[in-house]
Amino acid sequence: MNKKSKSTALQKKIIERKLKPWLVLRNDQKPPSGWVKAIRGALGMKATQLAARLGTEHSAILRFEQREAQGKVTLETLEKLAEAMNCQFIYAIVPKEPYSGLESILDERAHALAKKLVSKVSHTMRLEQQGLDQEQIDEQVNETANELKNEMGSKLWQTKDFPF
Repeated sequence: MNKKSKSTALQKKIIERKLKPWLVLRNDQKPPSGWVKAIRGALGMKATQLAARLGTEHSAILRFEQREAQGKVTLETLEKLAEAMNCQFIYAIVPKEPYSGLESILDERAHALAKKLVSKVSHTMRLEQQGLDQEQIDEQVNETANELKNEMGSKLWQTKDFPF
């Protein structure tokens, strides 16, 4: 394994560890009114009180809350609003269901590409009366997927001009 591969493997391991606690939250829905309004309400804080803590107008808070509910607020704004409510704004990007982590995303991508490659080779072999049975094809797909995942790095995500 070269130095770059070791670095990528270490980075993946660290990120996987950091993402693990967040995976349980990936299916939770944000409150329809948005988190800021929900937290502010749970704290018993009026919009005018939050506005005073931020040094802004009441109408600005209502606009922030509306934009958050629409998914159009900036991270910076959310951080300021959270701070004004004595909270911390945290965000994460986590693998979607059904992925268990980054490794399963890589496995799926490598498997899909390996299936394409093996399918092309298998077709050519059948034309030459040297075809493989399904068990051999599946085994070849798995071996090829492992090689692709371990050898290709970022090329695994290439969409244009893929070598096969």
